[in-house]
Amino acid sequence: MELRSPIRAAALAAILAMSACGQGSTPPPPVGGPVDFTIDGLSFHMSSGGIFTNGQQFTLFFTDRPDTCSAVALIPQFTFLSLGLKISPPADGSRTATIGLPSPIVFPPSGQAGGNLLQLTVVNVNQQVVLKDVPSASGTVTWRPNSNGTVTITLLDMGFGGTPDRIRSVDLTVPLCN
Repeated sequence: MELRSPIRAAALAAILAMSACGQGSTPPPPVGGPVDFTIDGLSFHMSSGGIFTNGQQFTLFFTDRPDTCSAVALIPQFTFLSLGLKISPPADGSRTATIGLPSPIVFPPSGQAGGNLLQLTVVNVNQQVVLKDVPSASGTVTWRPNSNGTVTITLLDMGFGGTPDRIRSVDLTVPLCN
């Protein structure tokens, strides 16, 4: 019985200290959502996202990993899911692009976007291989740059080829990766 008392006292002290700081039971604010989807049999949880810029064009990524920027820039040593969308903003400066098939060139024409949901795995330290590729087919993406350097995807409505499955999510804030 004597062993339990010090443990209970320490646990109570920790709970009181956390509640005094206002961090004990307050959940983090929602990121937006929904973030869980099944696309062509792949269960996908958007754990994090990031944007790689290339001039005015950019590539938006979401992965099922805690750090999308590292998962995309490096060769992770595990199997993971990655949703990539190459976006060319409209020439008029608006922030909405129409999603279609992935572009056969590096980026699609102005005002358009295209990408894939990929299931990737590692075959060796320097090489990943695609296990499954589900291309985009339709939809819309709208975004807003924020003063802190992040970008909020205010709407992601994306359909995929060969399946009626869609991703429809709002207010997903992601950092710039480069």
